[in-house]
Amino acid sequence: MSCNYDLNQNILNIKGVGEKTAELFKKLNIVTVDDLLHHYPIRYEKYKNPGEIDFKTSEPLPDTVCIYAAVSGFIKKSVSNNYIINSCMLYDGKKSIKAIWYNSTYIAYKIKPGFKYIFTGRLVKRNDEVFLSHPVVYGIEEYKKLVGTFKPVYGLTGGLSGKTVIKAIKNVSYIVESIRDYLPDSIRIKYNLLSLGHALRQIHNPLSEEEILNARKRLAFDDFFLFLYNISLLKNERKNIKSSYILSYRLIGENYLKKESTGYEDTGSCEGAYNLHNYIFIEEYLKALPYSLTSAQHRVMTEILSDMSSKRQMHRLIQGDVGSGKTAVAFGAIFAAYSCGFQGAVMVPTEILACQHYKFLLSVISNMKNPPKTALLTGSVPKKEKLAIYELIKNHDIDIVIGTHAVIQEGVEFSKLAVVVTDEQHRFGVKQRQSLYNKGSDSVMPHVLVMSATPIPRTLALILYGDMDSSVIDTKPEGRLPVKNVVITPKQRNKAYIHIDREIKNGRQAYIICPLVEESEGIEAENLYNYREKLAKSILKNYNIDIIHGKMKQSDKDKSMSKFIDRKTDILISTTVIEVGIDIPNATVMMIEDAQRFGLASLHQLRGRIGRGDFQSYCIFVKTDQNELSKKRLDVVGKSNDGFYIASQDLKLRGPGELFGLMQSGIPVFSFSDIFNDSKIFDDAKSAVDDINDRSVEIYADEAAVLSQKIEGYQKEFYNKINL
Repeated sequence: MSCNYDLNQNILNIKGVGEKTAELFKKLNIVTVDDLLHHYPIRYEKYKNPGEIDFKTSEPLPDTVCIYAAVSGFIKKSVSNNYIINSCMLYDGKKSIKAIWYNSTYIAYKIKPGFKYIFTGRLVKRNDEVFLSHPVVYGIEEYKKLVGTFKPVYGLTGGLSGKTVIKAIKNVSYIVESIRDYLPDSIRIKYNLLSLGHALRQIHNPLSEEEILNARKRLAFDDFFLFLYNISLLKNERKNIKSSYILSYRLIGENYLKKESTGYEDTGSCEGAYNLHNYIFIEEYLKALPYSLTSAQHRVMTEILSDMSSKRQMHRLIQGDVGSGKTAVAFGAIFAAYSCGFQGAVMVPTEILACQHYKFLLSVISNMKNPPKTALLTGSVPKKEKLAIYELIKNHDIDIVIGTHAVIQEGVEFSKLAVVVTDEQHRFGVKQRQSLYNKGSDSVMPHVLVMSATPIPRTLALILYGDMDSSVIDTKPEGRLPVKNVVITPKQRNKAYIHIDREIKNGRQAYIICPLVEESEGIEAENLYNYREKLAKSILKNYNIDIIHGKMKQSDKDKSMSKFIDRKTDILISTTVIEVGIDIPNATVMMIEDAQRFGLASLHQLRGRIGRGDFQSYCIFVKTDQNELSKKRLDVVGKSNDGFYIASQDLKLRGPGELFGLMQSGIPVFSFSDIFNDSKIFDDAKSAVDDINDRSVEIYADEAAVLSQKIEGYQKEFYNKINL
């Protein structure tokens, strides 16, 4: 049955909700009736049989108590003109306890001395006195009806009480059973889901724990389904976006020649080829590399070039563990575009990483007969030089650009931007990424390739990049030895120094990572400058020691890195500024101080800076606290070098919002569901989306119309949230 009630009407139309209350609701993003119905309880308190005043002040106090007692004397004490404390003694026939209400003048009229009531509330201990803080009062007959049922507890804001929220929801509860469900019946039946109306009734007013679980299952399913269905529509739309930048050559005799800048006839196209050797576009690039690609790199490169040889826009994610060779594959796409007469751009989040990529690029083209014209574009490039680079890019006198946010600044115009690579995509906001994609000429969308520095668990990958095709480089170059890990305490630090000393004497180098640049009040952790002084008094004092951190000028950072690369520095003390992109095979030791202060993903990325050569490498994690969560985190990274396993554990321990900064990525964190604990529901929602897209379930025309309307509304809300 359809609901004639307008769910989008303002909550001011709800009985008992005035303008002041509506303003308080607004602070919780509750403006409409629909918003209110989807403001779910954060937990439930079960109405239990009342007990006696029975507790010991020396023991931990229970969270809440429910007592049956008589009011023994009443005191009204005015603390100030605007702040009143009401208090009374409660007596259950054996023991007494004080009850206190703050700024609740109504209580003086609700309870009377000598009468018995049920009191439920929180016990508070202050100055060796235990009292009942702001208890809710029930009449005896009133409470009898509630015993065994559940009281929903909602997230609140200052001035808004739980009673007000419960009352407002109760005043619109009569409409929920008749709300038109947007989910087709075939989906609800297949996945054993409640109707939306039943789920809303049971989540706000459950009669049993089973009702809470069933309601939660349906509403968590909605959380996932709406997101995944929206992503699937976006992916289908992108599949229909055509690209004018098709990799194609003309065959003249036995030689493949680069096409002219006009007249892109499609003779000799490699579209549809599935073997990397068919792609003449990157032949010179592959020869210029100082190593051979692994089989996994070959496979992923073939997938990329197949996309770029088709008539549709590529939108692909490259995943791989640290050291798997994602950068070499991504640059293959850039060179393929260059060899066909187009331009390519790489955007990275930090100048250090931009410089690292640019050095890699220069080293490769130094071995080429026909090298591309290149440019490095970062925030530290002088304005006059920037303007000159802008002009060269616009006139196609630059073929490949590598840079930071400077690449998307106003004034940067490309002539024929065919492919865009973004490294560490999760560090860029949606607008930043889209700004680069829109740099193509005449609104022609370039091919898009994304590299994720952090391996992503399957479920989270679907959420972050569900609209993209995905490639995984699942092997590392042959001959690399796995890093050996050890977790130590500060008392064992000198043993670690002895090991570092031994490695340096063997011609190797070491990193030491500190969480802070300078000493910080209130934070007990190692910092760079104090640590350098500490090393000057240790057995490592005679070695060349340098520092690097994000607050340094770019020129100073470059000097520090150059000295380390040239082996003029033995030990580099750093913050996480070196977390990604630094590739120095001679560095074989990393010692991470206060390791518990870093997330697992960061620890794994830091460790990825070593183990990049033919020598055995070692990572030393210094744990300075005994927190149980810290122990679990360091146990994971200390026992495994598998980035995908570590990422899944990090997701479990820290949650997706903290792990990836999803709001900064433009992806809203789910408000009601949890992608780790609700993985079965997530899989069901994904299957339901596939069912609808594959037309494997029956959906009637009226159901399809309701679903479409729901998705349209969801999309508007979704894109408002990610408009960063």
